[in-house]
Amino acid sequence: MFGIRFLKVDPTIHLFQYRKDKLVREGRGLSVFYFAPTTSLVAVPVASTNMPFIFKEVTKDYQDVTVQGEVVYRVANPRQLSKMLNFTMDASNQKYVSDDPVKLTQRIINQVQVLIRDELQKLSLRESLQASNRLSKDVKRALCESNVLESLGVEVLDLSILAIRPIPEMARALEADVREQLLKEADEAVYDRRNAAVEQ
Repeated sequence: MFGIRFLKVDPTIHLFQYRKDKLVREGRGLSVFYFAPTTSLVAVPVASTNMPFIFKEVTKDYQDVTVQGEVVYRVANPRQLSKMLNFTMDASNQKYVSDDPVKLTQRIINQVQVLIRDELQKLSLRESLQASNRLSKDVKRALCESNVLESLGVEVLDLSILAIRPIPEMARALEADVREQLLKEADEAVYDRRNAAVEQ
């Protein structure tokens, strides 16, 4: 019959079926027949999502660093998210009618970046290069307590900071500094051995 459609969603999709603005059915992995002209479908993915990120920030001593990592999140409250962002599908071609599903990921990445920036502005360049693990824990804890993510119905499962790197010129300068220190320590060790041999 004209206008009758069928939709089957994966178990990782929470589907809301509205008829004339009234919710008539909801759940994960549903199969539904519907009349397209009078039906609205809202499909919210609830599977965990891995989102890599990379961005530049500035440390307390005004040095540029590149932060690379990954955040893992899932939609814990699909009904709450469907009220905040538009996950409505076109009843005819079953595609999203807005780009809000893409914006969700960007909102989470923005939160991650703001929190990492706050932490890096408390650290010097040398401190930040050794702070990946601590930074991961602090930022993950802050994300779990975030009112913004809670209002979206999103739960952060994990956050990993894989690398914090200085700009190439600064990396070479730090390597040279460490090399000089090691050479100095080696020279001192040779000098001490020679003194010990002379005394004996």
